[in-house]
Parts: sequence; structure tokens; C-alpha cells
Amino acid sequence: MREFRETISQQDAQAEKSSAWVRVKTVFCGAARFVFLLACLLGTAWLMYQSYPNKSQHFLAWFALAPFIWGVAKIKGFWSSFFYGWLTALLFNAGILYWIYYTCLHGGGLSQGLSVAAWLGLSGLLAVQFGILGGACYFLKRTGGFFPVLVACGVVALEWLHQTVAFYFLGFPWIMLGYTQWNAPEILQMASFTGVYGVSFVVSFAGASIGWAFAEPGVKKGVLHMLAAALVFACVYGYGHKVLPAKPLGEMRQPLLSLNTALIQPNIDQYKKWSPEYEAEITDTLEQLGKKLEGKNLMLAVWPESAVPGALAEEKYTRLFEDIAARSGAYQFIGSNVEHETNQYVGAYLLPPNAAEWQNYRKIKLVPFGEYIPLENLVRSAFNNVEVLGELGTFTPGPHEQKPLDVAGVSVGETICYESIFPQLWLSQNRQGAKFFVNITNDAWFFKTAAPYQHLAVNVLRAVETGRPVLRAANTGFSAYIDPFGRIEKQSGLFTQEILTASVPLAVGDRQNFYTQFGDWFAWLCAALFFTLLISTMVFAYE
Repeated sequence: MREFRETISQQDAQAEKSSAWVRVKTVFCGAARFVFLLACLLGTAWLMYQSYPNKSQHFLAWFALAPFIWGVAKIKGFWSSFFYGWLTALLFNAGILYWIYYTCLHGGGLSQGLSVAAWLGLSGLLAVQFGILGGACYFLKRTGGFFPVLVACGVVALEWLHQTVAFYFLGFPWIMLGYTQWNAPEILQMASFTGVYGVSFVVSFAGASIGWAFAEPGVKKGVLHMLAAALVFACVYGYGHKVLPAKPLGEMRQPLLSLNTALIQPNIDQYKKWSPEYEAEITDTLEQLGKKLEGKNLMLAVWPESAVPGALAEEKYTRLFEDIAARSGAYQFIGSNVEHETNQYVGAYLLPPNAAEWQNYRKIKLVPFGEYIPLENLVRSAFNNVEVLGELGTFTPGPHEQKPLDVAGVSVGETICYESIFPQLWLSQNRQGAKFFVNITNDAWFFKTAAPYQHLAVNVLRAVETGRPVLRAANTGFSAYIDPFGRIEKQSGLFTQEILTASVPLAVGDRQNFYTQFGDWFAWLCAALFFTLLISTMVFAYE
């Protein structure tokens, strides 16, 4: 009996030791899993942040999704995967969009608390898009070898959906993955077929393939995924290298048809622009810059958004710019509010050198909470705070399908500031015969942050998509001349006063590239494939 009790006691001790070891092992494995997932999350957030302007390490974007895909492949459950994706995006959005805080605090006059809320609130809202991708990965990883392709389709589908909702209702499609390649012209050339969505696809496919190579069992499969990523990169780069001219267009023999232009960057302090005490100083600056246009044999001079400290229709500013147009012999494209009947528009005027009739453009897509308040009555009743909402713009959006402006028989597409992120506007004017595009802005609001770099990058993609040169004039920079291949041939500094001159080649005839003819066909294809297979795998999972 005594021996029996000792045996039982020994078994209990062993069981207790075994149980303690299991608990230690469980805690250790849990901690290791947490560290692994955190490392993957931080890895993708850091790579994404470094890929976008102004860091602009475009090659890092090809690896950015790899840690995230490796991590999300180990997560069980839809909501866990969703939250993992959302938290990843919150971190990199906060890094990329930190200028929201700076602009609200110093440019918008909001309190520090409200500025932080605007910055992190927008970052978190935009992160939902990546959260949906993370949740979708929980189901789509069941597809095995097809998973990287479906991830890339998902990135494109969600970018296109956000872009479409923003165009017709409300959104902020500021930073698509394809914009990371803005300074890699060889990679960008596929955008003439697919738009920015094709660039997003190949970059996300490469990252997803690398991540899946580590997550999917089997060395052979992993090697194949790595080779697929390398092959896609090689094909895209090889095609771009082949179609790019050996030299920038500005260094080649001038084409038969070209237009001599000037981009004026006045570099007027944002705090002086609307103060009556500085009106004379600003007017003198504009007059002196106008005199520098004389004798340059120009056809077009482009001034930035809100170039004058008032409305161009005021007699003193009308006389000033009509005089500049007459002396320089060039058309003057000038950012200024446009009044029509009882409506106030953000807009621009085109003044001919011979005192003929003015043309104007009225901005179609206004900046939410900057130039108009979405659902204004509901928002004002919710906040009931005149201090916060009282100074926000109440402009009217311009009519859609506005025709390109006419400069001596040459059709010129026009966009203002924020409109550069909407390819729909550029496609519409391209199809109406625009030979080149003008984009004017006042990026002084952003101060010396990443925003001016990001805004410039968007224009680069629009040039490749449309196959047309882009002239960009900014109050404080960056002003630039971008050739049809997305190469920046001339660029101003940031917060400098400059005049850039460029001879812009004009497209002969009405020839359109593939993207301008067929639009977002590639995005539609990706969306159809992504949502069809996502729904199919969800149904299969719950059967």
C-alpha cells in the first residue's frame, strides 16, 4: 500500500512538471508568435513609408508586402486578419500622411488636439481599405499558388473602388501603391496600357510572391514564387527600357510642332497672400516676374493657383495681367476664383495677348473640408462649432466635361491642385483633343513636408497614362515640366522664386494610347477576378 501511494505521488509530481512545462512552452510559443507578427507588421509599415515620396526608395516597394503576407498567412480568423491589415496600414498611413497634422496645425489654425485627430483619423479611415485586403487574405490563402495573383488583384480592385467612390461621392485616394514608382520611368511605361493600376499590380504581386514563398510549405514552391516575382520585374523593366527614348525629349532635336512655355513660381508666403498690408508687395512681385517674360518668344505662361491676392476680375489685376500678356506676346494661364451668377468657383483664366475674349476653367473636384463641406447641413449640426467650420470653403464644383482651353489653336487640358489624383478628368480632356496638360496648385499650405513631393509624383503618372506632357506651376514648388514618358525634364526647388522655360512637344493628330482609349479595363478585370474568387472561397469556407 505504501509503495502504491509513492507511485501515485511520483506520477502526480511528473504530471505537475509536465503541466508546468506545457504552460511555459505555450507562453513561449505565444510570445514568439506575437514577436513574429509584430515584426512582419512593422516591416511592411517601414518599407511602405520608405517607398513613398519624399523618401522615394522605389525599389523597396517591391518587397513591402512580403512581411505582411508572411504574417497574415499565419493568422486564423477573418477579423484577426482584418485587424492585422488595418493596424499595418494605420502605421504606414500615419507616416506617409504626417503632413496632415502639420498643415492643420500651422496652415489651418486648428488646435493641436484637433490636428492630431484629423491626422490619425484620416490615417485610420484609409487603413480600412488595407484591412479589407487582410480579411480577404484569410479566405484567399486557400487558393495556394494562385494566392499572390489574387492579392495583387485585391490591391488593384480596392484602389479602383476607392477611386471611383471618391470621384462620384467622397473619398481620399491620395496614395496608390503605383505612385511609389514615380521616379522609376522604366517601370512606369506600362501605365500607358493599364493606368496606375497596372503598376500597383506588379509591385504588389512581387511582394506577395516573396512573402508567400516563405509562408507556403515546400522549398520548390518557394523558389518558383521567387522566380515569378523576378520574372515579372524583369519583363516590366525590360519593356520600359525598350520604349523609353535614349535621351530626354528636351535634349533631342526639337519636333516639328512645339510650344514655348514658361512656368512661374512666385514663392509668395501663404500668410501674406490674403493680408491687405502685403497686397502692394505681392503685386510688385507679380509685375517684376511678368517683365522677365518679355523677349523670350513665349506662347504660354502658366501662373499658379490663387496667383493674385484677390480675384483676377478686379480691375487692378485685370490691367496688370493684360499688360503682361501684351508685353510678352504670350497667353497667360492664371489661377483665380471665378464668379458666375451667384456661384463662386475655384478656377483659372486664360488671357490672350491681343485683348480678345477670356477663357476660363472651373475646378470640378473640390477638396473636402477645404473648399467645400460634404453633407454640410448634417456636419454643421453635428459639430455646431463656428470656430472650426466657419472658415471652410463654400465653393461650387464646376461642370463636368468642360472642354480643353484653346491656345492659338492648340487644345490644352487643365486641372487644378487636388484634381491631379483623378485620372477620369485627364482622360476626358485627352479624348477631347488635349495636346498637353496644365496643372496649377498652391502647395504653400503643406510647408516643407512630404506633401509637395507626393503631389508632384501624382502628375508624373498622369503624364504617362495620357501620353501627354504636363506643365505644373506651384506657388512655392514644386513646379515642373514632365515629358510624356513621365520624366521630369525641369523642376524648381521648394520655396524658391523661379521661372522655368520649356519647349513642349505637341502630339500630332488625335492618336490615343491604349489606356486613353479603353480606360480602367485592367482595374475592372482585377476587380472581377478578385471579388468572384473571394466570394467563392467564402462560400466554400462556410459550407
